[in-house]
Amino acid sequence: MDIEAYFERIGYKNSRNKLDLETLTDIFQHHIRAIPFENIHMLCGETVRLDLETAFDQVVRKKHGGWCLQVNHLLYWVLTTMGFDTTMLGGCVYNITADRYSNSMIHLLLKVTIDGTNYIVDAGFGRSYQMWQPLELISGKDQPQVPCIFCLTEENGIWYLDQIRIEQYVPNQHFLNSNHLEKRKYQKLFSFTLEPRTIKDFESANAFLQASTASEFLKESFCSLQTLDGVYCLLGFTLAYRKFNYKDNMDLVEFKTLNEEEIEEELKNTFNISLEKKIGYKNSRNKLDLETLTDIFQHHIRAIPFENIHMLCGETVRLDLETAFDQVVRKKHGGWCLQVNHLLYWVLTTMGFDTTMLGGCVYNITADRYSNSMIHLLLKVTIDGTNYIVDAGFGRSYQMWQPLELISGKDQPQVPCIFRLTEENGIWYLDQIRREQYVPNQHFLNSDLLEKGKYRKIYSFTLEPRTIEDFQDMNTFLQTSPASVFTSKSFCSLQTFEGVHCLVGFTLTYRKFNYKDNMDLVEFKTLNEEEIEEELKNTFNISLEKKLMPKHGDRFFTI
Repeated sequence: MDIEAYFERIGYKNSRNKLDLETLTDIFQHHIRAIPFENIHMLCGETVRLDLETAFDQVVRKKHGGWCLQVNHLLYWVLTTMGFDTTMLGGCVYNITADRYSNSMIHLLLKVTIDGTNYIVDAGFGRSYQMWQPLELISGKDQPQVPCIFCLTEENGIWYLDQIRIEQYVPNQHFLNSNHLEKRKYQKLFSFTLEPRTIKDFESANAFLQASTASEFLKESFCSLQTLDGVYCLLGFTLAYRKFNYKDNMDLVEFKTLNEEEIEEELKNTFNISLEKKIGYKNSRNKLDLETLTDIFQHHIRAIPFENIHMLCGETVRLDLETAFDQVVRKKHGGWCLQVNHLLYWVLTTMGFDTTMLGGCVYNITADRYSNSMIHLLLKVTIDGTNYIVDAGFGRSYQMWQPLELISGKDQPQVPCIFRLTEENGIWYLDQIRREQYVPNQHFLNSDLLEKGKYRKIYSFTLEPRTIEDFQDMNTFLQTSPASVFTSKSFCSLQTFEGVHCLVGFTLTYRKFNYKDNMDLVEFKTLNEEEIEEELKNTFNISLEKKLMPKHGDRFFTI
């Protein structure tokens, strides 16, 4: 990697002899005016990796942009190579809808120390929230810059970055209520600590941002680039230009709606981005191997919730494939095994995988027996003569994260737990060996939602091939019978890269698998009805058309 190529990329030709604030600021401003904050190339199928060589190749050689994990990583390398005393830090981004900071560290920023004074340097936040100069790390001091007034505050070792914005004038009245307009004068941006980080600390965040249904990076294409007096932003089909402080302490914000052809032109002319592919699972599907199957399966379980929310809002779950496709793909709902595994069966067979539907009997822990009837749909996939069990429809902490080899008595460790398949007289049994769990909130230690056992039976099944019609009676039972847990409790669960979110009735939980010392962390929170709708939207990507009446009946159901 050639540092001179980086300076050519940002158009920097000034002196680099002094390691002072003036030089740092000069390089930083050239950087943010040359390298866009964008997810465009990711949405075109490019995987964002965290190694420095990939960041250099994508941002410098290919002249792409990126977000904090690329551009601040690259800037870290540049500054340390020059001799600046630079430290990586990790931040939690403020979610304005949920009114809280992210639970996980998803933002990379830098601390640069010059002559004993610390500065925060962040080239990866973009839009009108982007700082234009390094911020002195001092608590409670307003630091005016061209975009706004920034303010850092410290409380109990945690630092917070906020901004005070000026009024804005939007000439086109049609866009006055645009959801792309920041309405608040005082805006929280992110929190962080001064604990030094390495790029490896952001691997989970990087995977989340590119694959999770809860990631803002997958909900809308964006690209922003700072100029000498403002910032261009392209969000979906909307192009905006904000001219900072154009008169009387007021920003000018101009909007324009583009078509697809105009978008490509603007990306090229305004943001200096030439696309090789159209914006649009983005990985290879050429090989019908275990790696491809696992990759598709993991994308599936992290995007499609296991839920009965829409059923309880009045939607009838039918078994035909067209309805399953309409509800899960077009309407972006979730479902249970009879929908999501049916849909997955169609996907895999269409791709060419040798796939068979199977039927299972679910273990009832209260009655200490398996169900009399076949109530669970799962899949068997055969690859090069080896059989695998594939099941995307059990949810919660019982959900497998990888296909299970169909072999009896073999422990198969995965992130959630150890799974084990055993066979007796032609009947197969799926069990799991669970970790200990730590519940910080003592109020929930005896919650009926907590799984108490270490060894858990899940379901039994045979290898007799089934069709979707075999599940008709059970589909009706699950939606109508008072004995069905699906009519007793409202539930929704979604896997993440390190755990699983579950909403049951009014109770929201997050289980982080193996957070330390072979122990899961389980956090509980009780919500009101308004908060439930917000969490469904923000955490599970579910927007309800009808009012949900949360249910927490007496049927046994654990997370």
